[in-house]
Amino acid sequence: MAKMSNVVLVASLCVLAVAGFVHCVDDVLDVEGKVFCDTCRVGFVTRISEYIEGAEVKIECHNRTTGILTASVEGHTDKTGSYFIQVKGDHQEDICEVELLKSPRADCNQLDNERSRARILLTKNNGIVSDIRHANPLGFLKKEALPQCSIVLKELGLIV
Repeated sequence: MAKMSNVVLVASLCVLAVAGFVHCVDDVLDVEGKVFCDTCRVGFVTRISEYIEGAEVKIECHNRTTGILTASVEGHTDKTGSYFIQVKGDHQEDICEVELLKSPRADCNQLDNERSRARILLTKNNGIVSDIRHANPLGFLKKEALPQCSIVLKELGLIV
């Protein structure tokens, strides 16, 4: 009886080990993020910011020592301003960034140098169990701030 339970235990461990190996072989990570129109030109999302449908974004990874490009994938945002891009390969030795390329809105297409790119870690060797990586919001600047921005900034305690 003891030998049978040992056999079952060893078989179970082998199945789990194979399942873990198969999961490690899957070398695709999903990157999610949002693109917004900075309607107040303040450099962050406010309650009156608008998310942009059809914005173009790109993910690039460069080797941190040689600078050689190791991955480049483009995508665009949906009607909620969200993008979902799959990146193949483990990029533990790379510096990876999501970068804004283009806004479809003529009234909100100025790149904000502080919000036009976001660095992301694209490796499974970092303690994160999920295959999804979330990037910080990226934003274009509206040509002219909306009139209600002063009210929003007062609500945030940024102006008196």
